[in-house]
Amino acid sequence: MVLVLLRHKADAERADEKGDHTGALPAWDALLTGDLWNRSGHEVMSEALRGLEAWGSRYFRLPDLPPALVDVRGPQLAPLIECVAAARDPAALFEECMEQAQTTAKGGDYYTPLDIARLLTALMEPQAGEAVYDPVCGSGGFLLRAREYVEAHGGPADEPALYGQDASRTALQTAAMNFTVHGVEGVFLYGPSSTLTDDRFPDLTFDVVVANPPFNQFSWEEGGHGRYNRPWRYGIPPAGNANFAWVQHVVSKMMPSGRGRGVLLLPTGAATTSKPAERQIRAGLVEDDVLSCVVELPAGLLPHVRNPVSLWLFTRSKKPHQGWGHEDRSGRILLIDARDTAAKVGRGRRALPDEARRRIISTFAAWRGAPGQALYEDVPGWCRSLSTQEIASHDHDVLPSHHVGLPAAESAHGDGEELVTDLTHELYSLFETSRHLEAELRDLLGRW
Repeated sequence: MVLVLLRHKADAERADEKGDHTGALPAWDALLTGDLWNRSGHEVMSEALRGLEAWGSRYFRLPDLPPALVDVRGPQLAPLIECVAAARDPAALFEECMEQAQTTAKGGDYYTPLDIARLLTALMEPQAGEAVYDPVCGSGGFLLRAREYVEAHGGPADEPALYGQDASRTALQTAAMNFTVHGVEGVFLYGPSSTLTDDRFPDLTFDVVVANPPFNQFSWEEGGHGRYNRPWRYGIPPAGNANFAWVQHVVSKMMPSGRGRGVLLLPTGAATTSKPAERQIRAGLVEDDVLSCVVELPAGLLPHVRNPVSLWLFTRSKKPHQGWGHEDRSGRILLIDARDTAAKVGRGRRALPDEARRRIISTFAAWRGAPGQALYEDVPGWCRSLSTQEIASHDHDVLPSHHVGLPAAESAHGDGEELVTDLTHELYSLFETSRHLEAELRDLLGRW
């Protein structure tokens, strides 16, 4: 991905009629023509990146980058350099690199698949002139999808305003490169701690907040609840699980006006957990009428999470207003059961087909009474609109499959043989990962 960045910067400078070079062009040309045989990959890349020092100093400590190349010899870079040089579209190549990273990521730096990012973005409908914020921005995919959505709907190419923060240095570096190769400006702020304990936008709220936070994060508080710089409106989250800390952060960063809205991914268990602190917070969200919709998704959509996940959508007001629609849904919550919509796209991998994504989006839009949508109706096995009183009578359980109901002829579990096959492949993959980790650990111990 660093090579794609260098190629992009070189192309941009070639196209710059002013000829105001920063050094990236000679750096890329040096990689194409230089002597790679007697030098390490780390040396070659570090030297090339010196030309980007003015740009990269905000995100990189260049002598340390990229650490994965310490043991790589220069000649091993040659095929990669040739591949990047031959690519027609560096931005598209970068996206392909990100897709590959999803299947090999380890150590906590994970990225949201494109189909899921586009679903969340379309449900939020970001508009030109709005501010979009991701408190755990990772590679910046959600923010780029927001800009893509605005542009696809006729908005200016340089809007909306994009803001992101992440505690991971690697994630922030990736986001900065991702934005650069796509020619997009954004405001990124590096932790060095989690947004939950060190919010770098403490005085700002946003039109749209979107997030895919770490699930069931157990060490999030880093010194106590008091470090969070705003009150816990709905209750103090448990110290051993940050799910509802992220929920409350998303809601707190939504603009107070009626158009303020947010969406995040959560493990499905959050919708029905009976732990007192979490149930109290969930009840507060329902009673305060900020929770507008929960979508239960299939398992296997996220490369690093085997369990099913859910989308939680929030809004400041469900009364008719611009951007919401004609229906007054105050005191009601839409539940969508989309568990059976995934398509298998590889061994142990699933994706959300375009048809399923469009159905989720149109169902939510119809429920809001958005212009051009058909009249909303409950569909057994797919969607149901419930009053907050009815949800309260069920211990504020908002898991769609507990309320929507499946037709008698359908099954919620899918094909058992396919599930066993997927789990077997996953087990073999974990065995392989374990062997690699053992080898790395032995190597590290051997250096002491």
